[in-house]
Amino acid sequence: MKVLATLASLGLWLLGAIFLLAAAHPDAVAQGKSLPRVLVGLVLLAAGVFLVVLAWRRSPSGAATPGGGPGAPGGQEVPGQISLKPLTCPHCGGQVDASSAKLNAEGTLTVTCGYCKGAFMVQEDPKW
Repeated sequence: MKVLATLASLGLWLLGAIFLLAAAHPDAVAQGKSLPRVLVGLVLLAAGVFLVVLAWRRSPSGAATPGGGPGAPGGQEVPGQISLKPLTCPHCGGQVDASSAKLNAEGTLTVTCGYCKGAFMVQEDPKW
């Protein structure tokens, strides 16, 4: 989606530049058509900038978006629907805070228990 919006904005920028160049043509100046062409060119350039900013901005709340995406923890895509279950430490049985989860360089999710300080990997249940 971002790439498509960027390509569309490049097209708008190109059209805006063409209108600005056409405004400087001697025939347009002689016929008094320079000002409308300049205005159209500036509007097209502004629309291109707006489209790029809209496509590439980050979510202001940082909340997870449906289906994962940029708001998902660690920037990972979440496949399908997810449901959160309470985490219990396999070492001491205490309830673990999900905010202690860290995504390792290998792509595994590790959680640390606040009670016994034990660390364990979170594994996804099979879909079948």
